[in-house]
Amino acid sequence: IYLNLRTKCKVAKYPKVYRDLSLLINDNINFNTLKKLALKTDSSILKDVHLFDIYKGKNLGPGKKSYALRFELQDHSKTLKDKEIDSVMNKIQKKLISTFKAELR
Repeated sequence: IYLNLRTKCKVAKYPKVYRDLSLLINDNINFNTLKKLALKTDSSILKDVHLFDIYKGKNLGPGKKSYALRFELQDHSKTLKDKEIDSVMNKIQKKLISTFKAELR
């Protein structure tokens, strides 16, 4: 970790990577439940999950909503490769689909 002398804050040596997913889920599922499952599925490089959009509308069907999630990934010992990121994201997607019957939008 490096120190940025102008702002006096720590700057990570290796960059964070972000991936977004838009999911169609049942209305009774909340964000915290999705976040906990994602972090439990693979916390090796997944550092956080953020909700940045919620959509509910007639075209989704009754009892459905759409969540757009941003996944924050980082390894503190190296720069992440696409293959590593894709592997973690695939695990998370499969778990969300199998556990909550989520659909990718």
